[in-house]
Amino acid sequence: MIYITGDTHNTEDMSNLSSKNMKLCCMEQNADFHAITTAIILGDFGLPWSSDCTVDESGIHPTDHTDRYLLKWYNQKPFKILAVMGNHDNYDIIEKLPEVEMFGSTVLKVSDNVFYLKRGEIYTIDDKRFLILGGAMSDDKAWRKPHESWWEQEAWNAEEQTRCMARIQECGRQFDYVLSHTGATRGIACVFDSTDGSIDATVAFNDKVDAMITYKKWFFGHWHSDWGYEHFAESQYVPLYHKGIAL
Repeated sequence: MIYITGDTHNTEDMSNLSSKNMKLCCMEQNADFHAITTAIILGDFGLPWSSDCTVDESGIHPTDHTDRYLLKWYNQKPFKILAVMGNHDNYDIIEKLPEVEMFGSTVLKVSDNVFYLKRGEIYTIDDKRFLILGGAMSDDKAWRKPHESWWEQEAWNAEEQTRCMARIQECGRQFDYVLSHTGATRGIACVFDSTDGSIDATVAFNDKVDAMITYKKWFFGHWHSDWGYEHFAESQYVPLYHKGIAL
């Protein structure tokens, strides 16, 4: 079984994947917590956050105390941890991660139990077909330091967008689920009465993808809302934060 939740922000919201929180969400959905084999975070995973770590074929080796603690905590989980790339993620380290084959494509290895899903890639997980988007535009970057607390790679470049569109065309336009960090405009509108000011370049790209594919549900984080958990049955768009959906 797959469990999908929102931003964890390194240790700040790590309780999203605490057994207590996950068991409560599973109970409310009549799902068995012990059946979870894969947990997916919808961006702003934030591990590693510090650039003070080395990377080799086995993943990351952080020296930062908080990153070391968090990595150990995730490695002890009885299920795999997969993360969509957000805007508050250390892309300088992500770009150095080794690629390993998994779910019909390649993922980026953080450790034996933790992996990043690549933007624009298509994966089959538990016989369900996922399109991975990710990224967002930080509205607080004026108060952050480049390559320390903000990374310009948060935004898709033209080559990435072209490659993603080609993958969709090549593999077919029908998916079970879409996973992103920020949403498409219609999804963001579920959270806010007005989307004025929220349509940046990443949202515009998500809108372009939204118009060309079919899918059952679109999951996204970023907006710190559990509206999608509360309206999961009737909504195609599922924004999540602290709550989790069991598939």
